[in-house]
Amino acid sequence: MALEFRPIRQEELKRFAEVNLTAFGEALDSWHLDWFEGHFEGSSTIAAFEDGVMVGSSMVLPVTVAVPGGTIPAAGVTAIGVLPTHRRRGILRRMMEELMREPHQDGLPLAVLWASEGGIYSRFGFGPAARSLKIELEHPKAALRPMPRRGRVRLVSPQEAAELFPAVHTRLLGRRPAMVARGAVAWRYALSAEDPHIPREEAHLFLAVHEGGAGVDGYLVYRIRGDWSPRGPESTLVISEMVAEDPAVTAELWRYCTEVDLVRRIEASGRGCRPVDDPIWWLLADPQAMVATLTTTLWARVLDVPKFLEGRHYQHDGSIIIDLEDGAAGHGGVFRLEVSGGLARCTAASGPGDISLGWSELGSVSLGLRCVSHLLAAGRVRVTSAEVARRADAILSWEPAPWCFEDI
Repeated sequence: MALEFRPIRQEELKRFAEVNLTAFGEALDSWHLDWFEGHFEGSSTIAAFEDGVMVGSSMVLPVTVAVPGGTIPAAGVTAIGVLPTHRRRGILRRMMEELMREPHQDGLPLAVLWASEGGIYSRFGFGPAARSLKIELEHPKAALRPMPRRGRVRLVSPQEAAELFPAVHTRLLGRRPAMVARGAVAWRYALSAEDPHIPREEAHLFLAVHEGGAGVDGYLVYRIRGDWSPRGPESTLVISEMVAEDPAVTAELWRYCTEVDLVRRIEASGRGCRPVDDPIWWLLADPQAMVATLTTTLWARVLDVPKFLEGRHYQHDGSIIIDLEDGAAGHGGVFRLEVSGGLARCTAASGPGDISLGWSELGSVSLGLRCVSHLLAAGRVRVTSAEVARRADAILSWEPAPWCFEDI
């Protein structure tokens, strides 16, 4: 049976969506079809066909990703799926190879994705590059330590949220690596009460802003999962998104969540997942009221090593020779990275490197995640000395830590 791999045509978009959703065990509905139609223009697609019948889907969206010290254009990989009848036939690999060729040709320095199964994408050069925390709090133990109030929190309408939220998001984008910029389509979905992945009892959306001395500096999107027992209210407040410009504003938004009446449980998951440095660790009067689960929320693949390493900033000066190993994701090379005044020059080098690593490992350190020493302990990088690992961590890592809550 003949296999063909090619971009889809507009009239094939519905079938493309059906194939992708079937691969994820979901059914096509108007919400999903609207998502594919809203993202099709400007995207690149590669679909797999067997004897003319579509059996696999893949897509790249043009996105802007925050990197240490700024933002860059990147390839957002999404909608990857193969029908269950066609697994283990190399279709995903062929689609990924075809799909990633265009970003290379266009000169994009980075590709990113969210992974449903993380073990798949390291072989294509992607590495886990941002982590988040899924948080669960139980009342009445989830009270916060006493602290002075700062500013005020007020509820807003969807129309006011659409006017106020984007500016806060954009300002944080300039400071927090791994965040993904939003356009009009992304904001429409972020503020929509309709979402087939949300249980019906959580359908109603609540929107709030925090206002400080300079105006709106934080926002909150949450839902209430109502429940009652013979003992009284047992509702859960589900944080769908919490964005703040500084930790003190985050603290005020957490205070608001813990003081909503009739709530006995607070969950932050999905887009509501919190950064690993969230101050909630230190705000709780009883830290054991919280259960936190660490999860990977963004995978990154460096496409152009010199262009990317020179396109981000650094918080520590120094130099290091990187030996990037050949692998299934592409040919490697030896690169000298020299950082001065927070800016880098990356040039081809010869001879042995100070640190040897693969494409996936390069993806993991690309957005500032401090993990070189951990990769060394896991046997995934080689260094000429322990001092090199410490130096590499100092040069490549970034504070604040990378955080992504966008599902591209």
